[in-house]
Amino acid sequence: MIFNDIEQRVLGVLMEKSLTQPDSYPLTLNSILLGANQKQNRDPVREFTEREISDALRGLERSQLVSQAPPALGARSVRFEHHAVERFHWDRREQAIMAELFLRGRQTPGELRTHAGRMTPFADLDAVATTLSALRNQETPFVEELPREPGRSANRFRHLLSGPSVTPASEKSMPAPEARIGEDSGASDLASRVARLEESVARLEAQMAQWNKPEA
Repeated sequence: MIFNDIEQRVLGVLMEKSLTQPDSYPLTLNSILLGANQKQNRDPVREFTEREISDALRGLERSQLVSQAPPALGARSVRFEHHAVERFHWDRREQAIMAELFLRGRQTPGELRTHAGRMTPFADLDAVATTLSALRNQETPFVEELPREPGRSANRFRHLLSGPSVTPASEKSMPAPEARIGEDSGASDLASRVARLEESVARLEAQMAQWNKPEA
């Protein structure tokens, strides 16, 4: 099962809030939007639109990972809940690790201990390593360890449910003015060179014609 980056963010928000804010969970569409776009505990920081979050929820509903929660007595807003735990059989620590990987991307065990510790405590790095091993040693692994990167003292881990990236509508724009200026400048230089070559060819042709002119 593969999710695009918006679906990952939405699922991560639902998983995170179910652990950190159980009193306000399940979440309304607006709460999910705010959680997806919050400036802390997210990497990268994005600006998703309500339409994009709605589309992601529908995609997750088709995968049976999200559903509308039964309405509370007197409630008017539609709320959503995730079913990742039931679907993938994750315990609380595995859920916290996966939520962090959905929300921040690849991280070292130390980073995961700090960040996922917001959702559930990890006594030490061995507890993180044990959880990562459990996620790796599935028939279909959920995470993988990446090769050591230059300048890093520990390997990073990433989840294996990542699909194609989707550029939010708010980030879609025309090329930067500097880029267009550069392109125009390059085209102008090429035109100038062509013009100079054409002038040189014309002069040579004129000289050839003069040399080949029969004497009177």
